[in-house]
Amino acid sequence: MLKTYIFNEPNKSWVEENTSLLFHDLCAILDEERKIIYLWNGPKSSKERLNKGYKLLENLMSSYPHIHFQLSILKKEVPDYIQNKLESMLNEIKQEDEREYQKFTRFITIRLYLIFLIVSLILPILFALNLGSSLFWTNIGNNFKVSADIYSNWLYISYILIIISLISFVIITAIGIFESEHQAIVYSLLGVIICSGIAFYLQQGIFLFLFQDGSTASIYYIRQNDIFIFLIVIITGIMIFELPNAKKLISFMATYRKYIF
Repeated sequence: MLKTYIFNEPNKSWVEENTSLLFHDLCAILDEERKIIYLWNGPKSSKERLNKGYKLLENLMSSYPHIHFQLSILKKEVPDYIQNKLESMLNEIKQEDEREYQKFTRFITIRLYLIFLIVSLILPILFALNLGSSLFWTNIGNNFKVSADIYSNWLYISYILIIISLISFVIITAIGIFESEHQAIVYSLLGVIICSGIAFYLQQGIFLFLFQDGSTASIYYIRQNDIFIFLIVIITGIMIFELPNAKKLISFMATYRKYIF
């Protein structure tokens, strides 16, 4: 039969406790059958507490005058039956830690958040690739030559992609507010703000660039440096919200994988 005691440091005494255990506790497990006292010092406990409890073990052993106990301080190797006892007593605090770590409380919000987070990460990449296709326009000296139709479609596709990204981030923000998940709110708001700014910027249409000499109503000549600067600004803005949200996606999937798959 196993009996467990927790060291009460303020009272300098050992108190019997058989149901729950905390990570900062110092615990003595008495195996009367094998005549062994196992001393477990929690991962958040201190060596000072261990030393104090060790010095007062005689008070605990005096309650069992008929047994001569052997002392074993638990380190890496722990007997299976002792490990099982420790895990059962730590189960309650582990569940509380998990509830604190897992902010989302509903299957539907977990799955919706995952779907829209993936969408909001993929679409800006497609958006950037579409804008980057401008680097393959006809090269004339220091300018790019592009037809009005291609330019119009280029902007239209980009605008649609960034608007859908914006809507996704708005939905994610709403889910974050509903679940009171502050990190999700902050990261998604970054996306909302930057996507809104980019969408407003793209609405300038033909006024995005200063067309060069030779441009007509059907053919545009745009300085290569203007395209380069435009792409750098846009991609920098995208990276500001892509990186934290990509990190959030990885941590989210690690935390809620058992509810997702």
